[in-house]
Amino acid sequence: MAAAAQARSPQGPALAVGISAVVTPVLDAVNAAGAAWEDLRVGQQDLTATVAEAKRLRAENADLKRTSQLLAAELAALRQGARLLADFPSFTDGAVLARVVAREVLSSHTLHLDKGTRDGVHTDAAVLAEGGVLGRVDRVFEHSCRVQLLSHPAAAAAAKVIGVDREALLLGGDRPSLTGIPPYTEIAVGTAVLTTGSEGIYPPGLLLGSTGDTRTSGLFTAVGVLLAVHPADVVTAIVLPAHGNER
Repeated sequence: MAAAAQARSPQGPALAVGISAVVTPVLDAVNAAGAAWEDLRVGQQDLTATVAEAKRLRAENADLKRTSQLLAAELAALRQGARLLADFPSFTDGAVLARVVAREVLSSHTLHLDKGTRDGVHTDAAVLAEGGVLGRVDRVFEHSCRVQLLSHPAAAAAAKVIGVDREALLLGGDRPSLTGIPPYTEIAVGTAVLTTGSEGIYPPGLLLGSTGDTRTSGLFTAVGVLLAVHPADVVTAIVLPAHGNER
């Protein structure tokens, strides 16, 4: 064995060459595994950083989307408010421009505005929206108020149909209608219905809606009314000073 260990080869002692032949592939495999592990570790770090950056960008995009929606809503409110002021120039003095903050159109036929007693809002003040009469204020708080819509079952307004001499009464509900018109009165569908102001809430000459089908019912002609304002579309409204009785 000693003789074999001392045997020489071009690469060195035979034993050293044998050991090298055995160990070198193992070391190469270990080094390759180490390099692969380092690559995997770096790759995992890069993947973690990429996932975190993607999460941050998604959150930032969601914030930008919410901001864009808020700005769009604000712009829509400003535009509607500007149109309202242009539609009712005679009511701008003393009127309060308000934003809708809550709706209960189907359940209680009301909606809430962001103006209250601190802004000069009173109960029974008429509320106008783009297109005509929305309703009246029935409850007032310090910073907000509630509007009873014309579709409310208890809502009523003194009204006049264009071309009909007799004053009528608009009754609210799911199917608003006019009563008080003499029987067998012929009224064309789509005729404008305006306020008269005699109930002391709504100023005269404001649009309530237009007539629908008519029928004689007892001593009067019942006239269906299509209201001028759709509460679901209202973003901004004008609250008028109390008409008739100042509160």
